[in-house]
Amino acid sequence: MLTQYQQEALDYKSHILLSANAGSGKTFVLAKRFVNILLDDDVQLENLVAITFTDKAAGELNKKIANEIEERIQN
Repeated sequence: MLTQYQQEALDYKSHILLSANAGSGKTFVLAKRFVNILLDDDVQLENLVAITFTDKAAGELNKKIANEIEERIQN
């Protein structure tokens, strides 16, 4: 279940700065936003970029994007 703020952050037609405390669901929302852009606007994968500040964050985001895609395939 998404909070109001998480739901608003999924509106990829607007630019956002996503800032929140650890464990608040930032990576979860960014993964969903990434996949929504990829699927809803028929954007090619090579035209998308996700920027993080650490290798650890990049790995977590990559894993969550892969999980989101896998979940959508299964559904």
